[in-house]
Amino acid sequence: MFAGRVLEGNFDYMCGVEVSNSSELPKEFQILKIPNQKYAVFTHKGHIAGIRATFAAAGKWFLDSGVKPFEGANQERYGKEFNPMTGMGGLEIWIPVEN
Repeated sequence: MFAGRVLEGNFDYMCGVEVSNSSELPKEFQILKIPNQKYAVFTHKGHIAGIRATFAAAGKWFLDSGVKPFEGANQERYGKEFNPMTGMGGLEIWIPVEN
């Protein structure tokens, strides 16, 4: 399960972290339970501003591969190499797929 705050816009975006127990979290946090499932993982390299191109490439990959995305939460995984001050360091985009 993930806990975080939801930013409102054209879609819900939650910045979160995995937690094992949500009982002591501040009341303004929301919980998102993500079931175990398969994902297609796409690596984004370079500045965060170019992330749309990676999502577009993922969309093309789905069309070309015949793999079908599954209705669920897409996830972005930022590792220790990502620098939030510069926007550099890359990340992974995890999109759920049908089994």
